[in-house]
Amino acid sequence: MMIPPPGFPEGFPGIMIPPGRRKAYCTVCDFFGKMLAVFLQMGGCRMDKQILLVNRHWHDINPVDCGWEACAPGHSFGPAARFYWLLHYVIQGRGAFTAEGKESPVRAGQMFVIRPFEVTYYEADRREPWEYIWIGFTCGIPLPECLLQEAVVNASRCGSIFSSMLEAENQTDGRELFLCGKAFQLLAALEEKPAGGEDYVEQARTYLEANYMRDVSIGELAGKLNLNRSYFSTLFRKKTGKSPQQYLTDYRMGRACQLMTEHGYSPGKAALSTGYPDIFSFSRMFKKHFGVFPREYSRRQTEKEEFL
Repeated sequence: MMIPPPGFPEGFPGIMIPPGRRKAYCTVCDFFGKMLAVFLQMGGCRMDKQILLVNRHWHDINPVDCGWEACAPGHSFGPAARFYWLLHYVIQGRGAFTAEGKESPVRAGQMFVIRPFEVTYYEADRREPWEYIWIGFTCGIPLPECLLQEAVVNASRCGSIFSSMLEAENQTDGRELFLCGKAFQLLAALEEKPAGGEDYVEQARTYLEANYMRDVSIGELAGKLNLNRSYFSTLFRKKTGKSPQQYLTDYRMGRACQLMTEHGYSPGKAALSTGYPDIFSFSRMFKKHFGVFPREYSRRQTEKEEFL
């Protein structure tokens, strides 16, 4: 019986095996097939897969090229130019990319950007040749600034998007639409910018002001921002002049005064409406903050309004 050797690179011919020996044959071939793939890559033979596409001439995003390659040591391409955008995401290994006469090293987790009609050259490292996935497309929409300004982009967060692009090969009539969706997903991910210190503080302030009536934990808030609590508190104090807890307390007290003087809330009702479980803890904090208890504060405010 002739069967193709499992695990071997595509294109190897089938092999005749005797009846009843298929299982043992497959186990051995699978092992040696994987070893052969590594040998071919390290020995100077490239392995690649290109997904055939139809140019649909779409306006917004129009995929024209997509594929994967595990390059041989020192494998290079160029100098050359294309009429479309071409993005290579490096899965593993390293290499060098040259654009506008400037050479940049590229490692795993990074993406190098080839712009339309830009002459570029790229070469795999001779000791650790790169493996990458690419997508090429024309477009009629604004692109993320990083693609316009940078030759090499840190894009580890986009690795899963590039990997999923290869699933287009399983599509029959919808390859271009599938890749169009992946391209939009990629552009959205590239548009996202890591939050800076000021962004974290503004997000925290908005959260505190929207949830002051709840049992807010500053530690949990820091966790929502994926920050260490101490580092978060330092950032917050630097921006606002207060610790997160003090900011929350001040905000609660301000709201409590507003509820009692402008809306006629009793101290007990104001306490429950500003995140305090009972009138006692609320009154204690209120006196510490304003120097008087809530009822006295309300009385004084009422007298002041009557006098006016």
